[in-house]
Amino acid sequence: MENPSATNPTENIDLNFGHYLEVRNRQFSAHLVSGIPDYAFSLDEKLRQQLTVIGPVRKITQALVSWAIPVFKQLLLMETIAVGPQQYPQIHALGEDCAKQLGIGVPQIFIQNDSNSDAYTFATDDIAPIIVLSSEIVECFTPEELKFVIGHECGHIHNLHGVYNTVIEIMTNQLAKEILQKVPTKGILEPFVQGGLTIFFKRWSRCAEITCDRAGLICCGDIKAAESAFVKLIIGGGERAREINIEAFLEQFRNAQSTPLQMIELFNTHPLIPKRIDALRLFADCDVFHSWRPELRSQESRSKEETDNLCENILRIIPQEY
Repeated sequence: MENPSATNPTENIDLNFGHYLEVRNRQFSAHLVSGIPDYAFSLDEKLRQQLTVIGPVRKITQALVSWAIPVFKQLLLMETIAVGPQQYPQIHALGEDCAKQLGIGVPQIFIQNDSNSDAYTFATDDIAPIIVLSSEIVECFTPEELKFVIGHECGHIHNLHGVYNTVIEIMTNQLAKEILQKVPTKGILEPFVQGGLTIFFKRWSRCAEITCDRAGLICCGDIKAAESAFVKLIIGGGERAREINIEAFLEQFRNAQSTPLQMIELFNTHPLIPKRIDALRLFADCDVFHSWRPELRSQESRSKEETDNLCENILRIIPQEY
């Protein structure tokens, strides 16, 4: 009989770290198209390309954001809770899982005291990214819902939304404003994104959110958890959320969509929640999603091109004939 102690348990395991990195990089490069994640919403990428050629927009914003982020991080370290293996280890693990799923570095997550359901990302591209979660989200979201939210924020990092997305957060996010009142960045950026650029920035922001919703779904793998997270972003958590009928909620929105008031969405940085749910349901049946999560593959898959075209119709605010 063979002596168990003489058996090498690692004999059939490849312990070559260089080979591991090569295989892992090959796996993630298969999901890149011209350096862009394959799940990215095509209109997000088109609008971002247009932003890069609008004069010195990127250089100015990157310089300002690069200056603001170290200050912002120091303020977060003084006034919020930094997530890690010793503090909120479950949330830290969710962040690690999302980063591993997408192939990015693990972001630093902070929890900020706030009674609203909110989350945002601060970054200059993928350098030292920061994710901030409100205490309401931490208290009221299930682990899978929270994973969708963290995955969404990791999507901003994965798609290098950093500079432009941070400008939007500085200008519009209430949680960020509370910290940034101590930093004179907001006043510098305000005139920069006024006028015609405001609507353009916000249109891009809405498209970027669709991209990142897809990243959130790739990370959590549960469309129902994503939908319930969306509902909680509107009404908060607890027993109230359990009484929401998603289909009735979507029908309510469709009945109101034909009124002129829909034009106010032009000034929103995020698509309306019902639109995000509809767009994410389309992606859940897309072949690209199934390539990331093959265990969730349905019998029929829609192409990425068809999915993006249908999503563009959902996001459209002004009728195409105009």
